[in-house]
Amino acid sequence: MTTLLWILPLVPVAFGLAMLGVRDRRLFHALDLASASATGVLVVIVARTVMRDGSLRAAGVFAADAVTVVFLGLIALLGLATAIYTIGWMRREVAGGDIEERRLPAYFALVQAFLATMLVTVLADNLGVLWIAMEGTTITSALLVGFRRDRYGLEAAWKYIIVTTIGISFGLFGTVLVYAATAHALGGAAAGAMNFTTIAAMAHRLDPGIVRIGFIFVIVGYGTKAGLAPMHMWLPDAHSQAPSPVSALLSGALIKCALFGIIRFHTIARGACGPAFSGRLLLLFGLVSVVVATPFILTQRDLKRLLGYHSVEHVGIVALGLGIGGPVGTYAAFLHVLNHGVTKALVFFVAGDALGRYGSRDMGRIRGFLRAAPFAGTFLMLGAFSLAGTPPFSIFVSELLVLRAGIAAGRYVTVAIFLAMVVVIFAGLIHHAGKMAFGEPDEAVRRGGEAPSGVLAMGLLAAVMLLLGLTVPPGLDRILTRAAEVTLGS
Repeated sequence: MTTLLWILPLVPVAFGLAMLGVRDRRLFHALDLASASATGVLVVIVARTVMRDGSLRAAGVFAADAVTVVFLGLIALLGLATAIYTIGWMRREVAGGDIEERRLPAYFALVQAFLATMLVTVLADNLGVLWIAMEGTTITSALLVGFRRDRYGLEAAWKYIIVTTIGISFGLFGTVLVYAATAHALGGAAAGAMNFTTIAAMAHRLDPGIVRIGFIFVIVGYGTKAGLAPMHMWLPDAHSQAPSPVSALLSGALIKCALFGIIRFHTIARGACGPAFSGRLLLLFGLVSVVVATPFILTQRDLKRLLGYHSVEHVGIVALGLGIGGPVGTYAAFLHVLNHGVTKALVFFVAGDALGRYGSRDMGRIRGFLRAAPFAGTFLMLGAFSLAGTPPFSIFVSELLVLRAGIAAGRYVTVAIFLAMVVVIFAGLIHHAGKMAFGEPDEAVRRGGEAPSGVLAMGLLAAVMLLLGLTVPPGLDRILTRAAEVTLGS
């Protein structure tokens, strides 16, 4: 079964290379769907094996435990939904001249490369491979952010590259410090000193002073890629300028991969320094992210930038759950990773439909969306209520668990600030969504004609969003519980 860990990231690589020699658009979509389906099947097999037999390891390079399974499942689901959505979206983009048909091989191959680098990131057992894979996600996704080659897209892509590369260099230095502490604890023997599995098992033997400094660099470095404030300045630009399917993957999956890196080092820091140090840092960055995002959400006029700032907020909520810690807080953090990933991909799909109809991301010009596109307009409201933390949608459940964990841990000030920001954001988001959804669209706005593939993709994610708001399936509950135990070192 360990060979599956090598095969999994090779699936999108193989399909991506095949796409470079294709010219028929229907074949592109067939290969895209085949790649997503094959990846999904392999992820299910890996998940079942891990939950039945325990973690898998492959030559000290790749490994899969319950934490890995959570992120693999999210990437696979969003990869499939994006492949379905792209069918109708790409037809409209090519017809409108926004993407040239001759550039389709490059687009589809880059998407597959992007998925492959994310899979390598969450499968990495070696902390050096984890860092390299994170840099790989930057390269592939930056090319997609600026794929249209217009002024604003290229500017956003360069800003993304510069900011995240500088940030991730801090992560490299933190990785080196943790490696040095491990090598010293092993008496100079470097074998296994870069493997997370080895380091986590002997974390209590590491020099806590070195690990503290290393974790500070890591949370700044990987936090930049995750979009934690105040290192978030690249995120709204990149998410607003990327093609809508890419925005869905950036917000739904990529920033979660950076959180995966933080979680791995958080486990090490807990073992070496105790839970207080890394927990307090995560609480600080999480709370700052929620607070910083709030005024931008209230005053934003650009739809996709609005969704970008919501990513800053919800990454902060994940960090809050991890920082509060304990079985409930950590469980809530993993559940929120899934809930936010699914919901945010859904609303970016909706934003892609709105942009195609209204020709603008300015929310002041988007009116009567429910009349112009009944399905997409309905999904807009469902997604908005979920992002705002309203029952019975999924994000309400994970936010409630974060609050419960905070109250149980006595973090009353944190809970009070978080609650205040959530209430303000709720009012602002529902105001924005209501103004876009209701009313009468202008005569120039294209009505109806919703692509079946787009409706199917949005319906799939909306169904998952509603399901996780009503119940957590027993199998997923076991995965999340085990992921929390692995993170807490129990």
